[in-house]
Amino acid sequence: MHSGIIEGVLRGRELRYALDAVVVLAGIPGAGKSTFLRRVFTGGEPVRVFDSAQVRDRWRPVLGVLPYALWRPLVHFVYYLTLLAAMRRGQGPIVIHDCATRPWARRLIGWRARQAGLPLHLILLDVPGDVARSGQWARGRVVRSASMAKHCRRWPELAAKAADDPGAVVPGARSAIVLSRPEADQIGRISFGCGNVGGT
Repeated sequence: MHSGIIEGVLRGRELRYALDAVVVLAGIPGAGKSTFLRRVFTGGEPVRVFDSAQVRDRWRPVLGVLPYALWRPLVHFVYYLTLLAAMRRGQGPIVIHDCATRPWARRLIGWRARQAGLPLHLILLDVPGDVARSGQWARGRVVRSASMAKHCRRWPELAAKAADDPGAVVPGARSAIVLSRPEADQIGRISFGCGNVGGT
């Protein structure tokens, strides 16, 4: 985790961002992003969470008879189109649930946040590949071996860059917090509009 940020975050067990912030929650598949979000949002926060799995699950009853590889590109196209349209000032905070290992997706998110004048921040869950695979089996949604290997190969460099220069990971990012699993477990809440530990 960023030196200088770790003490403030872990002492208060809370991450605070501006009311119109865009927060990218990144981690390889199985890192525990969904579990983390369920814990840090108690239900009262006016936060919109975007995840391509939402589109996939909505379409599965209709397209699920086909191999997912055939309609995956359409899911991603609709997902990012919806996400980019939602990133506007005055609409409240957004959390983007993403693996962040696709360079084109990171550039797209960064470009849109800058265009809309929204502060962008990163939270990276830095979990070893074997632990992430166990998480996939536990949730019953296992990523293809080739795809998982690609995520795992790209992740270490991504996490190292984020710690040194958030903008090198997602253009325009103002802060990045890299959390191990034990550190992530100590975060009790994410709030918006009441100051900012990680930068405004």
